[in-house]
Amino acid sequence: MKYLIILLFIFTTIKGFSTNHLIIRPDYPLNDGDSLAIWEKLNIQCDSKINDLLKQQAEQGRRSSTINGFRLQLYFGSGADSHNQAVRMKTDFLSSYPDVKTYLLFKSPDFILRVGNFRTKSEALKMQKSLLYKFPNAFIVADEIALPDLLNITTNN
Repeated sequence: MKYLIILLFIFTTIKGFSTNHLIIRPDYPLNDGDSLAIWEKLNIQCDSKINDLLKQQAEQGRRSSTINGFRLQLYFGSGADSHNQAVRMKTDFLSSYPDVKTYLLFKSPDFILRVGNFRTKSEALKMQKSLLYKFPNAFIVADEIALPDLLNITTNN
């Protein structure tokens, strides 16, 4: 009887692992950038205010040219000479890394120097490690970053 129960358990376990996964594909074409069309095609029972909020959020996302990301903060200071120190640090950074974007911000009464547009924290960490010798006080901050430039790749066929 024990062997029968064990065999039954093994067969049901194997049967559970061998089930096919169903992939659902839409039968209607979606336009590029029309992710809201998916919500309109689904039959979800909800308040109409939720659909209005989804449309507002999608529209706001289309208008915005920034996304959540990370930057490295190299300088933060206030005082009489803080602007000059921030500009010196910016030129020093740009002499070594001319392709990395720099942002000199003034949030009263502080001057802030941030560099880079990193989508992930790991990208920012790689840059931080490369800057460790020259800028030992650099640290990662969450910030609104510019959308990455799209590459136009053409092929000759």
